[in-house]
Amino acid sequence: MLSSNAEHFYWLSRYAERAENTARLLNVNLELMLDFPGDKSTALQPVIEITGNSDLFKSKYSSYNHINVMNFLGYDKNNPNSIFSSLLQAQFNSKYIRDNLPKESSEQLNLLIDEFIKVNASKSIRKRTSLINKTISNIQLFFGNISDNYFIGTEYQFIKIGRFIERGDMISRIIDAQCIKEDKFIIDEEFPTLQWTSILRSLSAYEAYRISKRTISRSNIINFLIKNEGFSKSILRCTNNVNQALNNLPRSKAVKLRIKKYRKSILRARTENYSDSQLHDFMDFIQRRILEIDKTISANYF
Repeated sequence: MLSSNAEHFYWLSRYAERAENTARLLNVNLELMLDFPGDKSTALQPVIEITGNSDLFKSKYSSYNHINVMNFLGYDKNNPNSIFSSLLQAQFNSKYIRDNLPKESSEQLNLLIDEFIKVNASKSIRKRTSLINKTISNIQLFFGNISDNYFIGTEYQFIKIGRFIERGDMISRIIDAQCIKEDKFIIDEEFPTLQWTSILRSLSAYEAYRISKRTISRSNIINFLIKNEGFSKSILRCTNNVNQALNNLPRSKAVKLRIKKYRKSILRARTENYSDSQLHDFMDFIQRRILEIDKTISANYF
């Protein structure tokens, strides 16, 4: 397999997963803002901060109102991490490997981009919000078409690696947004529980959590999202999925060694006892380790 093709499979998957998870991040925080008891003018600021695009946002917008944040994270082509930009990058990578992709998945991606272009032209806030919500299910259909119609060979392993590298990174950012928000804003004592519960719902994790845990609590939810190996969207499960894919690839020793150290750091951390600032620092640590794994994968295979 050509290294250039491996790279396209990897980044197609990462960008598609990024589009879905940015939609989830935006969706949960827009809903939470409706229940936010304090000053709403900066309630969405942490969402911009944890995506790493604060300077770009401030150069374009003067306030963190929901329309500006939705436009920036959803539709702004100049924001490299917006949903629209991520979809365009996924489409760009798919063009080089389209003969090796299920036809249904390529069509699904092209239809979604066409819909984004049409809705963006309409300037309708209602339609934009609806499409952001719809994006989550459409990206799941995209990956579903690949899983159901693809030969489980080398190409599929790079799709799997890209997807779960990206998912682990974004889950850490969704948790991080909550840490920053709680640390910055004065809220009543019951509101953090509502926020953490909303995060579970945004990740389609509420039912799975209630099967695993009977009580809703900050510490239980944090551990569930970070360490629960039975839940497909936990950070630890993402590392396991990457590791499993690497088992089917040659020259994987260096990457697997990094993942092994990363996994030990996650298991060793007593995240249930962390304050918001400590949890924020740990999420930053996770994001840096994921970046190191990504660089090792690139050096090793691309």
